Amino acid sequence: MSGSEWGAVIGAQVCLVALVVLVVMITRLDRTTREVRIAASEFRRESTAALRELREALRDAEFELDRVDAIVSGAERVTDRVDAASALADRVITSPVVKAMAVGTGTRKAVQRLRGNGSGNGNRKRA
Repeated sequence: MSGSEWGAVIGAQVCLVALVVLVVMITRLDRTTREVRIAASEFRRESTAALRELREALRDAEFELDRVDAIVSGAERVTDRVDAASALADRVITSPVVKAMAVGTGTRKAVQRLRGNGSGNGNRKRA
């Protein structure tokens, strides 16, 4: 065998080894691609279920928020009414009570002066 024949044999063997390496790599790449497809399919299935649950939770939260808003609005109306009633009661009751107390105090001082306690406070000692 000549040198060129030996070169052709070695070249063919190198090509055969390269072909085997390429076949192994393609096989592994195909297996990895299948695994990625399976993982993507599982992720899609799980994410769809999670998204559905999230939408339901959001709908429930929105409903509860509307209920809380209605309760707060009702409480605000009640608070406004109580404040108005309190202010009215304050105007109606406080002024007459203060006036009555002033009249009572004035009457007491007048009675004390008429009895002879000239100071009007009743704290004077008699000798």
